[in-house]
Amino acid sequence: MKKVLVALTLAVAGVASAQVGIYGRVGTYLDNTKTGTAAAVQGMANDLSHFGIRATEDLGGGLKARATYETYIQANSPETSTTAFGDRQSTVGIAHKMGSVDLGRSVHTHFLAISNNDPFGTLIGSSAADVHNLRGLRFSNAAFTSVNLGNVSASFDRSTGATTDPYAASLVAAVGPAVVTYARYEAGAETSDVLAARAKFGATTVYGIASDNKGATANTNRGQLVGAAHNLGGPITVKASYGRIENGIKSYNVGAEYAFSKKTYAQVLYRNVEGTSAAGDVRQVAGGLVVQF
Repeated sequence: MKKVLVALTLAVAGVASAQVGIYGRVGTYLDNTKTGTAAAVQGMANDLSHFGIRATEDLGGGLKARATYETYIQANSPETSTTAFGDRQSTVGIAHKMGSVDLGRSVHTHFLAISNNDPFGTLIGSSAADVHNLRGLRFSNAAFTSVNLGNVSASFDRSTGATTDPYAASLVAAVGPAVVTYARYEAGAETSDVLAARAKFGATTVYGIASDNKGATANTNRGQLVGAAHNLGGPITVKASYGRIENGIKSYNVGAEYAFSKKTYAQVLYRNVEGTSAAGDVRQVAGGLVVQF
């Protein structure tokens, strides 16, 4: 991996007039999780740690070429990692203030509609996976397109080469203090429609998501989530959310973050999932540290 990383860095850095940046996130947390009637399991876990290289080149006329290569890091136990290098994102594209086109592998816009409107995102403490069918996180062999018209933007992502050729589309509108998103995912008989919103009022941001998911029996449901995040006037922000599937599970989440800086913070959380039976109940307590660069 080291040889590949060095070669990639040198290749990108050698492009004339290109700007190259390295970025990433390293996060781990101590975790105590009890599932069903089994004994609680304690340990350390990875919190979406990753490392990436981003390059841009000014083409003139408001156009920019760009490339991103991003990979997971198993921060708590890197020797056990089995993920492929570059598995998070590998894209090349052209961008303008009016829109962009990127090709390769990346997260799709349906997933972003959910993660951007949950106070916990899709990190530890999030109920997104509990009450919404995320329909995967990423497309490979895909084209990612967007159009930006100021307060309104639209995205369309399509994967090719698969049997169903799945697509994800979204429309986002900024209305006063609120941002409202509609997104749709479709892959053959599998569909998911999401209506989500968030709004900031001073130190408080409120969130809401409703999803209608159809397809295989296990993936057919309607999910709802409401949540909020409030800054206490300093480095501390408290968060809470409630999510549910109609006639199904319920998820309660509370947490707090302490920001040492804009890029470094500690967090604690409590997550309680009520399943449709005792075997599906989950109780989680976790706390950890995240450093971004």
